[in-house]
Amino acid sequence: MITKNREVHTVNNPGVVKKDIVWNINSTEYVVQNVPYVVTDEEDVLDFNVSITITALRDLMYEDQIPHIVDYEDYAHIEF
Repeated sequence: MITKNREVHTVNNPGVVKKDIVWNINSTEYVVQNVPYVVTDEEDVLDFNVSITITALRDLMYEDQIPHIVDYEDYAHIEF
């Protein structure tokens, strides 16, 4: 998995930044944009619910159920 970082500080939560997560599977690129995460001294940390959501989105993209490029914010409210 390759991640492309694009930091965007939010007004309500200044410690949270966003990045695009990109998977290359069988020469096809799958992208979830604007994924929120927290930067610590040691690593980038994704919330557990965010991790579940992006994994489900990746699977849906791979199965051609949704587009191969999606914005996390459009799916953040969906529960899997």
